Amino acid sequence: MINALVFDFDGVILDTETPDYQTWHEVFQSHGVVLELSVWTQHIGGRSGRFDWHQHLEELAGVSIERESLHKERRQRYIEIIRASPVLPGVLEYIQEAKRLGLSLGVASSSSREWVEGHLSRLDILNLFDSIKGSDDVIQVKPDPELYLASVSHLGTQPERALAIEDSAHGVTAAKSAGLFCLAVPNPMTNDLPLDHADLRLASLAEMPLEVLLGQLIAG
Repeated sequence: MINALVFDFDGVILDTETPDYQTWHEVFQSHGVVLELSVWTQHIGGRSGRFDWHQHLEELAGVSIERESLHKERRQRYIEIIRASPVLPGVLEYIQEAKRLGLSLGVASSSSREWVEGHLSRLDILNLFDSIKGSDDVIQVKPDPELYLASVSHLGTQPERALAIEDSAHGVTAAKSAGLFCLAVPNPMTNDLPLDHADLRLASLAEMPLEVLLGQLIAG
């Protein structure tokens, strides 16, 4: 019996991934080159900051760039878009239904806890979660299972009694490696990624009520 629900954050609760790609794509375009979506999606769901997008731009454009000012301008535009973005469809309903069913609620994100908690607070849903785990709580982020293992431990349950909700291949791999059930709900940035290793896949959380979904998992 499932007794805990663990959300990924970026791309599941809030679409931070489309604006991230959009703003980088604009930067590359302004330098006369293209940031291929296929390159971008390889890094979704892990710690994308480990990939040097400035260096990638310099290599494609064949020029040196002023990194600090470019970073500041792009980041400002990115934050403006994010702050105007609502919770993704079905998320609030899943949270409410989980509460009604007595499930514990967690977030396991490769982003920093400050980033996650800041947005959850702005969206007025931070206090609905029993556990928040971010990159600063672990040594390895997704696709390593450490984040999910830390989350279920903090929630006081076992991996096989928890359901993860993910949007990326790295995230699904992390959840399944940790022993959780996993629902894949891709966003426009991850829709073409291989997510077959998830237990179920939906186009949106609004597509199926949580209680029906849990019934399907139990039925196998």
